[in-house]
Amino acid sequence: MLLPDAARAAGPRDHDTPPAVLLGGTANAVSVARSLAAAGVRVIALGNAASPVRRSRACAQFVDLGREDGVQARWLAWLADGPRGAVVLPCDDDGLELVATHRRHLTALGYRPMEAEDRVALAMLDKNRTYELARRIGIPAPRTLTVRTAADLDAAADTLAYPCALKPVHSHRFQRRTGTGVKAYVVHDPAELRDRFAYTREIGVEMLVTEIIPGPDDQIFGYHSYLDERGEPLFGITKRKLRQHPVGFGLGSYHETTHDAEVAHLGDAFLRGVGVRGLANVEFKRDARDGELKLIECNHRFTAPNEQIRIAGVDLALVAYNRVVGRPLPAVDGYRAGVRLWHPGADARAFLALRRRGELSLAQWVRSVARTQHFPLFRWADPQPSLGLHAVRARRVVGKRLGGRRAGGAVADPAAARAERTASRIAAREPAFAVADGAALRVAASGRDGR
Repeated sequence: MLLPDAARAAGPRDHDTPPAVLLGGTANAVSVARSLAAAGVRVIALGNAASPVRRSRACAQFVDLGREDGVQARWLAWLADGPRGAVVLPCDDDGLELVATHRRHLTALGYRPMEAEDRVALAMLDKNRTYELARRIGIPAPRTLTVRTAADLDAAADTLAYPCALKPVHSHRFQRRTGTGVKAYVVHDPAELRDRFAYTREIGVEMLVTEIIPGPDDQIFGYHSYLDERGEPLFGITKRKLRQHPVGFGLGSYHETTHDAEVAHLGDAFLRGVGVRGLANVEFKRDARDGELKLIECNHRFTAPNEQIRIAGVDLALVAYNRVVGRPLPAVDGYRAGVRLWHPGADARAFLALRRRGELSLAQWVRSVARTQHFPLFRWADPQPSLGLHAVRARRVVGKRLGGRRAGGAVADPAAARAERTASRIAAREPAFAVADGAALRVAASGRDGR
């Protein structure tokens, strides 16, 4: 649903600043909450026990509704008696799916969901549809094959080029079922592909096989924008991953804003071509074989670099909120290139993996980080989200070493336990690819937000 000029001109429905309800998210939700609270907005966040936003001074109310299957239904149940007139802002894929699927219901209850073209938002959650739409408008994308049954897999397994990747069609459903931040399984032969596929069928998620775009992780680029109701961009920002963990398929551990005309042109062409409205981020990787940028994915919501982009000069949270309530947008007079966002722990693990490969020395790593840095969570004025997350991680480490059960968002049922054992077994076989963070099996806040 879009926001026509007449509705926007009408402005807020009352003279008060309407509250904002944040759905899910990790560090990105903290960044959004801080931006809105600084503008005088009362922030309510729905999340799980490990959500760092629950400890932020910017969060006026936090509601722990878990993160296991059924979380969207629990959010809807809470919203049935929640603050009418509030702006609803998704900070993860479950939140985006809820808004795109239930916009009419939310609007009937009196809420004001974030601006989007819902059919496109749902398509961006589905990797098959994302790649299909990209090819239709001439945007380069990796070769993929959907595998729904064992027969599909058997027909293709011996014809594929290896190594390849087995990826979930809907990442958020896969990560929720596994309880990890796994993004993809790299497979090296037909037997390994069948083993991984058998596991994904067991947990009930749809998968696709995709070629692996060759090239180092610093050849992954992103484009962030906000398209108005006419499909015109309000701004465009480019960034680059410098490293990620795990190496190859992982969450960004070190990012930098850039001014990259090629990435901006292709990103804008994709977003306009598929009909995106509202906030979006599209990611590409440069193919070492031909030098061409290939589509990786599109996130139609706030992502982990939200804080980095705010520091660079564009407050995405305030843009999205003001668009909904009909207020003047914050000034966007360009943005700064060279702003870096650093996840020290994850980046240290990325360095160790790259050093084992002979691709990065200690001196090179130290030189790369010996500069002004910005962090996803930590602020002196609001330290608790960062301190609390480290405390959660420490408890997970101790609990795991003592053989204790995971707390804070764990799924206490046999299927979840079996999924975690399988994920742990896979991680042990492929530590460089299978786990999206060194603490992903321990930290409930792990997920897609580290891009």
